[in-house]
Amino acid sequence: MRMLPVYFVVDVSESMIGDTMRQLDEGLAKLSDTLKTIPEALETAQISIIAFAGKPKVIAPMVEVANFYPPRLPIGGGTSLGAALDKLMERIDRDVRPTTPDRKGDWKPIVFLLTDGVPTDNPAPAMVRWKEKYARKASLVSISVGGRADLKGLRDISDKTMILNDISDQAFTNLITWVTQSITIQSQSVGIGAKDDGVNLSKALPDELSEDDGISAGQPDDRYAVVVGKCETNELPYLLKYEKSRRQDGVYEFRASQGVSNQYFEMCADGGAMQEMNVRNLLGGASCPHCPNEITMAHCGKCGGVHCLDLRTKQAVCPWCGGAGTYGASSPDDPGFNVNRGLG
Repeated sequence: MRMLPVYFVVDVSESMIGDTMRQLDEGLAKLSDTLKTIPEALETAQISIIAFAGKPKVIAPMVEVANFYPPRLPIGGGTSLGAALDKLMERIDRDVRPTTPDRKGDWKPIVFLLTDGVPTDNPAPAMVRWKEKYARKASLVSISVGGRADLKGLRDISDKTMILNDISDQAFTNLITWVTQSITIQSQSVGIGAKDDGVNLSKALPDELSEDDGISAGQPDDRYAVVVGKCETNELPYLLKYEKSRRQDGVYEFRASQGVSNQYFEMCADGGAMQEMNVRNLLGGASCPHCPNEITMAHCGKCGGVHCLDLRTKQAVCPWCGGAGTYGASSPDDPGFNVNRGLG
């Protein structure tokens, strides 16, 4: 039977931590539940998820809707769009049955690409290969989450480029509803044997989602600074997310913390150039998401790594390099120290 392959290519870079990642996890679960109630989707649709940060990873191989249960999205450092496109093309070659003289192949795949920032790799070679060899084979719908993605680049490879300017819970709910409706409409369309020449998206656009005007190039994504630390107790990484202040130039204010597993490093780009940022430009913080330690911005004088610290003892063994030391609070006149800022 001819199937309708649907790919979700999802940006899971550090800038997505907090509400955005939670909303995506919840949204994909809702999409799965809803599609399971739609006969046409159950009969024809298949779904796969490719997550990408510094590296791409297939976290949900292609399966029929009835067997699709989205896993929790991982997190990594970087936004390697080119690597994500390479992985997508590799999976299309593997997953989608081509038409032969003896049989009809699968229906034209739909790809929903969700990203919130600009690429940190060079996506140009992958974009050229997509346009030359895959653009006619698949329909790609790009969604700029928050409106700060590289719209010019996305426009160059996409059949449709959409902008989600609002990232509230209700906006994400409406986005997932629109995506679900679009998959349903396409499933119904192929179910009645419609011509396989493009994607039929839902015309019921929510207020928060708009079609790209074809003019804007997007804005440079310097909204967030993310610091990677390690728990001194169990040596697991955590992320501290800061947002650019609207009140003070050059200052970033604390927004969220999240404990992650060592899988985070598997999703990070190899050898990516890290920017340094002085802690004096970072306001606020939180306790360790892995353990009760109150301080999450302890700085190892030996390796420069950031880790958590028990405020009572002020002693720790650095989970990055193993060096032991006693820590003290900096004074108001102290120039502070530099920490590595994630690639976002």
